[in-house]
Amino acid sequence: MRQKGAHRAQRAGTPDGEIRVVALSHGPHPEAEPLHEGFLPGAGKLKATLDLLDLPPFAEGIPPSTIPLLGAVFPNLLRHRCCGGNDVHTTLFRRRPRSGCALPPADTQTDLCHLLEHLALELVVAMGSVPRCSGLTCAHRTPLHRFDLFLECEDARIGLGALQCAAHILHAVLVHGEPPAGALRYGETARYFLRRSRSVLNPGEVLSDLQGDPVGLEEALRFLARVGFLVEEHFSFDFSGTTVYRYRLSQEHPAQPENIFI
Repeated sequence: MRQKGAHRAQRAGTPDGEIRVVALSHGPHPEAEPLHEGFLPGAGKLKATLDLLDLPPFAEGIPPSTIPLLGAVFPNLLRHRCCGGNDVHTTLFRRRPRSGCALPPADTQTDLCHLLEHLALELVVAMGSVPRCSGLTCAHRTPLHRFDLFLECEDARIGLGALQCAAHILHAVLVHGEPPAGALRYGETARYFLRRSRSVLNPGEVLSDLQGDPVGLEEALRFLARVGFLVEEHFSFDFSGTTVYRYRLSQEHPAQPENIFI
């Protein structure tokens, strides 16, 4: 975590707020490597420039219950280390001025973006089956609501898909008090289609292979299609008008989204 500039100012606006994607790029991004010793030299990284706007519900900070709720879905999140070797809960809720961490004792927008980074890293690992990866959150001096988020990933689709899923899960936990029904299945569903890049499959075929909760799987399929990671095809099966859905991996990098905090 690196920060430059003054305390983040809150802005009034929409009820739930917005995380707007300003720019996306994928490549080695060597400028980030001196800021985090965990980055592998020359490894691919997704760089997402984000504007955190209109977040009045979180002006007083992230609720402490957020971390246990996220940890129930992603247990490894509780093992992450950052800001001088602290765990995520300590970094967010027990922060004191110390060497190696540029965060002041209270900075809600930076904390929110930092938590988004850690959650996205969990999903990068789940989607790509990599043993580890690193990330970095950098705050802009101006405007104060802008951040650069770096995610180590060799496939830009994985990085962007992980970021969008992470923002969706974080929104559900912060706004509704619980993760989406498909949160546990986003990673494995994305990985399943990445390994079957030419397959066109209906939900029953996917469930036959992955097993588990069908409701969560269907929600995961719909959300991954909604954000452009998958392509959803639907048609009427017979004269009864029954609609059949099929899914396949998008062969292109999805178009740059606008608000991912949905």
